Amino acid sequence: MSQRHGIASTWSERHTAYASGLGTFGLCDGLITPLGKAVRLGSVVAHIDIPPTPRPYKDHHEYCLFYSQGTCGACIKRCPVGAISKDGHDKTRCQPYTSITGHKHSLEHYNIDTTPCGLCQAGVPCESGIPPQDHTDPRELSALRTG
Repeated sequence: MSQRHGIASTWSERHTAYASGLGTFGLCDGLITPLGKAVRLGSVVAHIDIPPTPRPYKDHHEYCLFYSQGTCGACIKRCPVGAISKDGHDKTRCQPYTSITGHKHSLEHYNIDTTPCGLCQAGVPCESGIPPQDHTDPRELSALRTG
């Protein structure tokens, strides 16, 4: 636990992918890539000279409809513990759910020792690609304004 950032890791595959030009961050902190946000990322650290990858975006939230247009917010509704709001991702709410409920479910149903959830990354407009910037559902916008 970081005093400055709360729940944080010492290495972030998402941030490495962002710095490499692969995508931008969404409201729930997931990385939105051309393949969407339901992806697995990995990195290799090497001491070699390679040209930098051009970044097709100017802002670290550019692909997120909530940040870029004030619309969407579908990930807010997908979170079973209310860890995502218009203020962002609350890791102190998210982490207990994934480490207890998600862990128990993955062991009982799949015999896999992991702490999953990912509901905020599936069933949303950015799940399988960068959503079109004209994606506006008036019901989503209305719910965000009243919520």
